[in-house]
Amino acid sequence: MTNYVEEHTTSSTMHPRAILPVIRAAGLGPWVIAFIVLFIVSSLVVAEVEPHIHGFENAAWLMFQVISTIGLGDYTCTTDIGRAMAMLLSGYSILFLALITGVMVSYCNERMRFQRDTSIAHFIDQLEHLPELSPEELTALSEKIKRFRHRA
Repeated sequence: MTNYVEEHTTSSTMHPRAILPVIRAAGLGPWVIAFIVLFIVSSLVVAEVEPHIHGFENAAWLMFQVISTIGLGDYTCTTDIGRAMAMLLSGYSILFLALITGVMVSYCNERMRFQRDTSIAHFIDQLEHLPELSPEELTALSEKIKRFRHRA
C-alpha cells in the first residue's frame, strides 16, 4: 500500500474515488466480489423462500437492513433458510466492513506519514542550504519555524 500512497499523495484531502484503488492495492478485491455475490444470493434466496417478501427489491432491502443493522422492521425472515441467509450475510458483513475500515484507516495513516516525512525532508534540505536561500525563502523558513514552535 505504501507505493500507492507515494504515487497518489498530491493533495491534503482524500477523494471518495480513492477508495476503490486503495481496496485494490490492499488485495481486497476478492472480498468485495464475495460480499456482492453473497448479498445478491442472499436476496434471491430470501425472495424465494420467504412467503411475505415479494420480489428481489424487497428482499434486497431486508438484506441491506441486515448489513447496516438499521432493522426498520419492514420485513423479517420467518423461515429457517431465510434466517440462516440473514445470519450468514450479517456475520460476513461485520468482518468485511471491519476490513474495509481498517484498510482505509491504514491508508490515511500512511498518507499522513508520507506527507509529514516529505515536509520534514524539505525542511531539512532548506536548513542544509541555508546560506544559499534568498531573503524571501529565509523569511518563509522563519515563519515555518515560528508556526512549528507555536504548535509544539
